Amino acid sequence: MRATSLPSTSVPPRRAGTAIGRMLAAAAALLLTGGVVVGLAAPAAADPPEVRLVNLCGAVDFTWSTGTIGGDESWPTTVLRNGAVIDEFVMRDRGSATYVAGDGDIFEIRREGLPERTYAHRVPDGCTGAPELTATAKDECFSLVLTFVNGGDTPVTGLQMLLPGSAPRVLDPVGPGSIAQFFDLADGDPFQVRGPVPGGGWATLLSGRYHQPERCTPDAVKVRFTDVCDGVRVDLASTAGGVIRVETIAPGGTGGGALLAPGDTGRIDVVAAPGTVVQVRDAVTGVEFGRHTIGTSTCGSPDPSPTGAEPGGTEPPSPGGGPGTGGGLPVTGVRTALFSVAGLMLLSAGAVLFLLARRRRLRFTTADGR
Repeated sequence: MRATSLPSTSVPPRRAGTAIGRMLAAAAALLLTGGVVVGLAAPAAADPPEVRLVNLCGAVDFTWSTGTIGGDESWPTTVLRNGAVIDEFVMRDRGSATYVAGDGDIFEIRREGLPERTYAHRVPDGCTGAPELTATAKDECFSLVLTFVNGGDTPVTGLQMLLPGSAPRVLDPVGPGSIAQFFDLADGDPFQVRGPVPGGGWATLLSGRYHQPERCTPDAVKVRFTDVCDGVRVDLASTAGGVIRVETIAPGGTGGGALLAPGDTGRIDVVAAPGTVVQVRDAVTGVEFGRHTIGTSTCGSPDPSPTGAEPGGTEPPSPGGGPGTGGGLPVTGVRTALFSVAGLMLLSAGAVLFLLARRRRLRFTTADGR
């Protein structure tokens, strides 16, 4: 039996070496390419920025850094002072911010996705005269209201309002106690209030963005005018979703104002002469809600009613005139009353004399006494 031999599948030594080299080169290229692609697609995440606090005289300075270079991560950040929001921004890999502060103020740094950090401000040694100032903001229909509270004994000066597209606006000094200041802003405008730091620089007191409440339009205030003796009565009704500060302007007269809450009503009495044009408008921006010209006054004219009294309490003239004037019957009511009273008096006197005469006996005597 003959053995049948199968065809040989062996590769010559030279050709086998060439194929293995090609395979190894392709595998190395694939690994290298995959490593580059993976490296570009998923870089190592940077550590969150480490926040540091530095106490200044009347302020605190925050600095932060991730410790790496070239990071592109960001964290929406909210800053609170004693529980009130004073700033909101996006924290990058490094930066700094300075805020007005008083001794013992508690600051909170809240970053999305990261633990909350809390810091307490302590006044450095030798710091004197630092302002004790806070501020809060409120959105009204046509203006932003900033309420400042000065806890010190002296006015705080040098405050500025920063608005987009304009130079810093110097604010009025804030005396001891509480005071409100009003600002005409467009819906969505950002703002920042800052104050000088002893030794140089600026510190943020408050920042935010104005959002106009709903239904705040000029026709949201319904106005009704009613002329009265000494001017005009102005009745108001608001359909707006925010607070409106109303004032009346009456040249040469005395106007007034009203604070209308959402859905509120009010009344203003304006004292002015006939012909005066009265304007009703927003007290901050001047947006007009209505105007009216006061009509001719009817106060002080005779009462057309026959039974009415004229000013001064005198009786009105008789429709037919007096006696002897013609055109009507003579007036006899007053004389008849006088005659009646006199007759009653005479009648009473006669009755008294008659009674006295009957009670008294009259005696007649003769010469001899009988």
